[in-house]
Amino acid sequence: MEIELDDRWAIMGKIHGGYLLRELVTPLLTDDHPHPFSVSATFIRSPDPGTATVETETVRVGRRVSQHRARLLQGGEVCVDVLITTGKHHGEAEPFWSRHTMPALAAPESCDRAPAEPIPGMRIGHLDFVEARWDPAQSLRGSVEASEGRMACWLRMDGGPTSVPDLLVLADGMPPITLDMGLAGWVPTVELTVLVRDVPADGWLVGEQRARLMQDGWIDEECDIWDSRGRLVCQARQLAGYRLPS
Repeated sequence: MEIELDDRWAIMGKIHGGYLLRELVTPLLTDDHPHPFSVSATFIRSPDPGTATVETETVRVGRRVSQHRARLLQGGEVCVDVLITTGKHHGEAEPFWSRHTMPALAAPESCDRAPAEPIPGMRIGHLDFVEARWDPAQSLRGSVEASEGRMACWLRMDGGPTSVPDLLVLADGMPPITLDMGLAGWVPTVELTVLVRDVPADGWLVGEQRARLMQDGWIDEECDIWDSRGRLVCQARQLAGYRLPS
């Protein structure tokens, strides 16, 4: 099938990865398995805004989960290749064990919204659709020496409740850690894996993003998202590229 990639979701002309995942996964959701459980994507080349083709394959339909594959093509070339597991979260399960702790943030009404253009010439289009509010204590530090390799903020979809597929957008919705280090520029994702753990409750979510190693032009980023109940509802990890100033 053909889809139209919305240029409003572009980051410096490149379409947002989480938006692409939601577009690829949504057609595979069914009444029996309405939620993505795990989504693992390889980004081969960045598609341009406009018409693209989606190819899907259902590998197995099971009782609890089903497995699928989806590919996004443009101009006859594969841009994104995704493995997807779907199932059904009931939103009522109590954690059996957890060591994750949600960051404490100032109230969202006292926090500033992240702008879609944080610095002149750098357009982060998805922040017109994702509302990210920064605790003043978590504001961008702007230098490698000051950065802790960690960022946290309030998150929600702009203009409506956050659905389960929207978590795929939010999992890639925070600015890259490199921005906290004062390193401007595109941070292209090579691989992104998202685990959706539960149905998010209504209200604000809290996102925390961390990096552990920058080396040889590559950075890892981990993102955890908690809902208004304090439940961990989404986890993500990606490998992305970066460039140091010349």
